[in-house]
Amino acid sequence: MKRIVYTLLAFWFFSQNIFAQSQNNDILFAIAGNDVPVSEFLYIYKKNLGNKADFSRKSLEEYLDLYIKFKLKVQKAKDMNLDKTNAFKKEMAGYREQLAKSYLVDKEVSEKLMRETYDRMQKDLKVSHILISTGPGNKYEEKAKQKVNQIYNDLKKGESFSELAKKYSDDKYSKNAGGDLGWVTAMLPEGFYEFENRIYSLKPGEFSKPFRTKFGYHIVKLENERPARGEIEASHILIRDKKKGKPIPGAKAKIDSIYDRLVAGENFVQLARKYSMDNKTAIKGGYLGYFGINKYGQIFEDQAFSLKNNNDFTKPFKTVLGWHIIKRMSKPGIKPYDKVRKSLINKINKNERFEIARKALIEKIKKEAGFKEYTEVLDSFISKLDKSFYSFKWKAPEYKDSLLFQLGNENVMLGDFVRYIESNQRKRIQLRKKKSVEESLKKFYDSFVADKCIKYEESHLEEKYPDFKFLMQEYTEGNLLFEVMEKEVWNKASSDTTGLKKFYEENKEKYQWKPRAELYTYTIHSDNPKLIKKVLKYIKKRSHKKLIKKFNKKKQLITFKIDKLEINSKELKGMKFKESEISEPFFDKTKKIVTVKKISKIIPKSTKSLDEAKGYVIADYQEYLEKKWLESLQKEYKVVVNKQVFESLIQK
Repeated sequence: MKRIVYTLLAFWFFSQNIFAQSQNNDILFAIAGNDVPVSEFLYIYKKNLGNKADFSRKSLEEYLDLYIKFKLKVQKAKDMNLDKTNAFKKEMAGYREQLAKSYLVDKEVSEKLMRETYDRMQKDLKVSHILISTGPGNKYEEKAKQKVNQIYNDLKKGESFSELAKKYSDDKYSKNAGGDLGWVTAMLPEGFYEFENRIYSLKPGEFSKPFRTKFGYHIVKLENERPARGEIEASHILIRDKKKGKPIPGAKAKIDSIYDRLVAGENFVQLARKYSMDNKTAIKGGYLGYFGINKYGQIFEDQAFSLKNNNDFTKPFKTVLGWHIIKRMSKPGIKPYDKVRKSLINKINKNERFEIARKALIEKIKKEAGFKEYTEVLDSFISKLDKSFYSFKWKAPEYKDSLLFQLGNENVMLGDFVRYIESNQRKRIQLRKKKSVEESLKKFYDSFVADKCIKYEESHLEEKYPDFKFLMQEYTEGNLLFEVMEKEVWNKASSDTTGLKKFYEENKEKYQWKPRAELYTYTIHSDNPKLIKKVLKYIKKRSHKKLIKKFNKKKQLITFKIDKLEINSKELKGMKFKESEISEPFFDKTKKIVTVKKISKIIPKSTKSLDEAKGYVIADYQEYLEKKWLESLQKEYKVVVNKQVFESLIQK
């Protein structure tokens, strides 16, 4: 527990963005020649005080004193070489491995994708597109590519996007509307990440270059943009104006009548239940729940989002379904990033964009590390394989262990790859019905290369990612603080019995019992009213010894416990703090028992013995030893504070 507390304390003193977030790197103070920049101190100060960080002299001085004391302890730990022990190094290596496993992908893939998605969610886009299909099995790939390029050239010459869409687009749903897809917002469904990337890169009026998705070739145009509508919670009343294609007489008059009754103050829920022809929602008082854009038709959506206040309702309006009145229940708006982050990461990690971004990261690592592969080595190995590759008993054919690829200064051999295949037997078996041997082997190879790239990058995190370096510093210094406190304070306090006893004698007046009651809690094991009444009467008038002697002769009718409780104890609630006071009996009929309490005597205020107060004494002794130790550290190490820099921080 202490290790956790002190590690968290160290985290409190650092941040992964301390240096990156501030341009102010003036030196605030130095301990034994080791400089601490003001940016580090300011981050701590603002992070922990939040809105209470008033930059007053008193507040800044208190924080500076606290931080200097922390740094003094860590400096002592380093001078004692506590960070050089094998046990400490092993623990730090284990932590680094654990942290590095998720750090790179979380930072470079998940976090970036979440931020990207959240930023895009702030806008709705009105989009048109032209789709040129490549046909089944991409049969018309080249023809589609030529066609879309010709359309793109026509657009650059100034021809109408809408007319070209009507003429050429293979999207039958938007073709006749000039390619109009209406309003959309992030995240787009699976398979449309590239589409989303293109539309969010455009300005209103611009169109994209041709690009490929699994559906074919697209050109998209951004018609307009607006602040995101988000979601709305609403209810509605529907009066249909047609039945089986034939008009229903009086539909408009009926909806107008309902509207007039709403204006007059009648209850929306009751009117919806009685008159709405939407069978799914009428029973719920017309309740539709929460919805965003593209859930319902454009007219319905525009009417719903036009309502400015909760409980406002629209005038009657018409859609293809009939006549509606919508009531706004609530409009939560777009939640802050930290509120939606968890839901975003769950969606993103299951979405194509995650794998696309991960592949982009792999390619980036390859480029930066000077990746060089020797494909002839892989091809030679593949040529020796047959369908036995998919069997449980597969053994690699004889091969010459040659250089497979280079990544930075690391040489990866064919033997490394073979061992990787052997260790992934289940994956090999799963591929037999889906891939040829060559395809399977290359899939293994791509996975192997990706794993190696990630591990390579993980081994260089401190060099390339300053915030990772600071995370490691946080944990390292937190554990150093624990180690040095354990040696210099905690162990001494618990093992120094002579010092502890002396400390107790010098401070014993601090450890006092408040006035206490010696309390007997009796349990009568019977549901016989007469017997219970007799026992309760005896408890009131006789001593404990006589009570037990009388009623526990043949069997244990009464059990009891004795406690010494201070005056404010909750067990004494409802009782007067005086000798012979008896509580009201508690009858538990299910267990056939009765419980009653009696104060046998009052014990005056007294000093606790060392054994009685030991936990408190040890804690106070630790605090005393820590104070003395800090005083010695302040004498041992020279602390130089840059007063000019400190004064510049004070704002009032």
